[in-house]
Amino acid sequence: MKLTCAFIILTAISAFGAALPESARIDEIIAKEWQKNNLQPNAPASDEVFLRRIYVDVVGRIPTIEEAKAFLISTDKDKRTKLIDQLLASDGYAANYFNYFADILRLQTDTKGQLTGYAYADWLKSALKKNQPWDSMVRELLTTDGASWDSGAIGFYMRDQGMQLDHLAATVQVFLGTQIVCAQCHNHPFDKWSQMDYYHMAAFTYGMDSKKGYGLNLESKMAPDKKARKSPEAQALRRDLKSVQESIKEVSKVLRYTSVAETDRLPKLPHDYKYTDAKPNEEVQPKTMFGHDASQLPGETRIDSFARWMTSPENPRFTLVIANRLWKRAMGMGLIEPVDEMTDSTTPSNTELMNYLEKLMAEKKYDMKAYLRVIYNSDLYQRMPSTKDVALGETYHFTGPLMRRMSAEQIWDSVATLIKGNIDQQAVEPNLAAERKLDALGKLYDTLNSKDPKQLIADIKASGGAESPEKLAKIKELTEQAAKLRRDGKKDEAAALQKQVLALRGGTKRDAFSAVLGAEGAREFQREYREGGVKAKGGKGKQEATKVSLTREEMAKIKAQAGGDKKKAKELINTAQNNLRKGSGAVIAGATRAADLPSPSPRGHMLRIFGQSDRETIENASREAAVPQALALLNGPVADALLNDVSDFSQHVNAATTNDAKMETIFLGLLSRYPTANESKILSSVMRDRAETAKADVVHALLNTGEFLFVK
Repeated sequence: MKLTCAFIILTAISAFGAALPESARIDEIIAKEWQKNNLQPNAPASDEVFLRRIYVDVVGRIPTIEEAKAFLISTDKDKRTKLIDQLLASDGYAANYFNYFADILRLQTDTKGQLTGYAYADWLKSALKKNQPWDSMVRELLTTDGASWDSGAIGFYMRDQGMQLDHLAATVQVFLGTQIVCAQCHNHPFDKWSQMDYYHMAAFTYGMDSKKGYGLNLESKMAPDKKARKSPEAQALRRDLKSVQESIKEVSKVLRYTSVAETDRLPKLPHDYKYTDAKPNEEVQPKTMFGHDASQLPGETRIDSFARWMTSPENPRFTLVIANRLWKRAMGMGLIEPVDEMTDSTTPSNTELMNYLEKLMAEKKYDMKAYLRVIYNSDLYQRMPSTKDVALGETYHFTGPLMRRMSAEQIWDSVATLIKGNIDQQAVEPNLAAERKLDALGKLYDTLNSKDPKQLIADIKASGGAESPEKLAKIKELTEQAAKLRRDGKKDEAAALQKQVLALRGGTKRDAFSAVLGAEGAREFQREYREGGVKAKGGKGKQEATKVSLTREEMAKIKAQAGGDKKKAKELINTAQNNLRKGSGAVIAGATRAADLPSPSPRGHMLRIFGQSDRETIENASREAAVPQALALLNGPVADALLNDVSDFSQHVNAATTNDAKMETIFLGLLSRYPTANESKILSSVMRDRAETAKADVVHALLNTGEFLFVK
């Protein structure tokens, strides 16, 4: 039996050789696993299956009708390898993998630090687009301080603003595949990590402060050391600073959530620390959990040494984790599952292959495209999928990739492709409004920090921005009165008093900005800052919103219903147009890459309906089916959007000159293949029996099949 199985495997490999030697090595290792377990590999995938799979896996969308036709008619024996290279080099790769890493990093653009969230997303997209190596990306995330207008990478720490201990748990889980969160409060019940281990690790990152003074530190500029702070001059300056602190607060308020400062702070054990190795409230020094020590080299800070230790090839888990994560991304399951719950006793399902992939990642110098290129070119990846679910605890021996449903973003981007065509060739205008706002904040920050504290205080006083006791007392009095009125249920009267408070504070704000930036500078700042609201990309600009309207046939039907009454016909058409724009029209107008929309999308958006992560926890997306998803495809606006004459899909179908050609185009657009002979017979009868609704009926049917939603 073993000889027979080995013969079958060797025959399959020789008939379907991998394009790259590293890919062939993967196939060689996996073939031994098949032989060992008396398994036969899945059949080689057809061009149609490979085409759809590689588009979804690399660029996160199905191919356009033109792309599908071009690949399927090509006779180039190297067309698969060439397509892999073409897709990895495209902008679609960055958009697709942005969604993946944004989920892992819990990246949110619509947060209290909205501008920093935007800058963080922009940084991640840029890093992926220029193919920045993974180890370099991680070092940059760990070590970047400063402001969001200098580097969006500070969003990594701002994501857990003021929660350094919680942030450490996420950092270790994402980059080292290890869950230590339980050890934050007590010794880990299922692993070897103690609470002291947790605090030792937290000591490396604890000094990255996302709350300290919005990046300003006027007191340290007034007196750089403890001795200077006690001098009479410094104490007098501090009293002067208090007299203008409300003005400075008003000016610097806009700088909230935009800066991370590296400090020397160390964590202290909790007041109820119960173990004998230290005392409660004791300061903890940095120490690594495993592997070699992260000793500081000359010129390094704590966080520098931690980042160097984290991303070192000698770190026993860093390379392993990213190699396993990307293998799962391509094949549907990791060699180690779960990918982020590793312990000392964790064993891969195929140790030899995991060791090879870890070595390969290091040899490729953490170039993720180069690593994925090897996997995509393997015979294993290019086989038919395994459709049976792998039960919990069961070992999967990879006779082919696992069939899996597209992610929410891949479904959305595929729909956008059907509507707009190649969405990666459509230029998306940068969020210039957000960039102007960040520039304005950068100028304000530089101005504030360039001013000597004495001069800043004097300027504010001279502009009338100093808070007189009378003014502060009035604000306090009105605030208390408004609070009492609200308690008494007199909301309108309370609101009127609150307006007076805002007017008083508004005067302080205007005076303060004029004092810091000058009258003209203050007006310019307010203009740039107000105009610089964060908006979703792709709505206007180079990628214009598609105008949606009723078809001629639909308008003719409405006019017929009006019975020649022009006024009634106009009213009916306007109503129908408005309903269209709220339904399928909204889908058409918003058909842009998920990566260019707010991240995550708001509740109720199609992306959230299909399981997009809320980014509250790591990898929180869902690919499970749900009733709202079925309703969205059966009764929602998606099919109507595809059938609208303005969609790229509908234009191709309408351009087909015969009924058979129309059906072939529908199949090619939605499923990336032509209908089978049996399907063609059924479609012919559908066209004959339902001439007027055939196109819509077939589109609705195919859109709701597993073949459309799943990656084979």
